Amino acid sequence: MAALDNLNARERQLLGGLGVVFGALLLTLVPWRMSVWLSDKAKANADERQRIEDVGAARGKIAARRAALGDVNARYMTKAPALGVLVDAAAKASGLDIASQSEVPPVPRGKNFMERSTKLSITRTGLKALSEFMEKIDTSGYPVAFTAFDLTKRIEPDAYTVNLTISAFDRVESAPPGGGK
Repeated sequence: MAALDNLNARERQLLGGLGVVFGALLLTLVPWRMSVWLSDKAKANADERQRIEDVGAARGKIAARRAALGDVNARYMTKAPALGVLVDAAAKASGLDIASQSEVPPVPRGKNFMERSTKLSITRTGLKALSEFMEKIDTSGYPVAFTAFDLTKRIEPDAYTVNLTISAFDRVESAPPGGGK
């Protein structure tokens, strides 16, 4: 340390003060930075823990929702009857006169479902009879839906022309893998 020997007393004192300041900064900044880093890690861990608890709590909600909706297979176990029969029964019960009815060829929907449809044309009806008809179809207990609906007002009071499509969805049993061998 020949360089320190060549310094006068004042320069040595300033250099010592600089060393003390640097040492004090080192002793305070390093622990402070470590505590900031650890608190960030603790916050990240708390966030992860909360997410895990949220997933655990959601499992019960998901199970309850699945139980409320029922199993998809159970909903499609009862196949809807021929749509013509269902439509005629609902139309007679609600006092509706169907002008024309035509079946649409079945269309596959995904791998497991087939959609059967029928198009209806009602030339003159009131809203009450139409709503009773639609309610009877909807509450039939079969997997049916109104997939198209066109309502046109006529000149007479409470008279409408309606074109609609009713679809039934049937579950198709897939063939076992390997060609059934």
